[in-house]
Amino acid sequence: MGRPARVTREEVLAEARRAFARRGFDGTTLADIGARLGVSPAALLRHAPSKEALFAAAMESEPAGQALPTDFLASVSATEDPARVLRRLARQFIPFIEQKMGENIARFMRARTEEEARTIRLPFDPREKTSPPARVVAALAEYLGRARAAGAMSVHNARAAALAFVGSLHSYVFLHRVLRIEPPIPLEAYLDTVIEIWRRGAIRSERVKP
Repeated sequence: MGRPARVTREEVLAEARRAFARRGFDGTTLADIGARLGVSPAALLRHAPSKEALFAAAMESEPAGQALPTDFLASVSATEDPARVLRRLARQFIPFIEQKMGENIARFMRARTEEEARTIRLPFDPREKTSPPARVVAALAEYLGRARAAGAMSVHNARAAALAFVGSLHSYVFLHRVLRIEPPIPLEAYLDTVIEIWRRGAIRSERVKP
């Protein structure tokens, strides 16, 4: 009998996906991926015959039943401090979006032709109500609605408020990961500002001294 595999194909593809999303195809080696899994580069080739084949398999596979960073909101009390809840959400959501955005950038940069680059598809149908983006917005809107009913927040439209908050997190990732603004803004400083805007409101009906 042969020695049992130290890692499964699913584990290899998941780690390869994360590595390619962080550093792209050219910046990632089999040794990098193997080191994260505690196996040799040769062990990875049992699951794919080449780095190119591993990239194709990893970037085509979407983890089934993947948890979303908003899943915890269903169990959050409506009376809990919304600032703490939104900060916790942001800390979980931003790495999630960085990973997803990195995957799409890696696919685009690896596309061999202009036609192939134009036909890169989302790993979900955006028209479906059960798509990950739709579920994220729905979960946050549901929480905001409960917090409003409990008197912890004042939002006129929970869904619009959810879109606004999620949009602010997407913007942070896009500006830093894609546009690479300089100097970069530390995440906690950005969240301090976003939460302050939500807590106090930025527009006043009367002029106040700064």
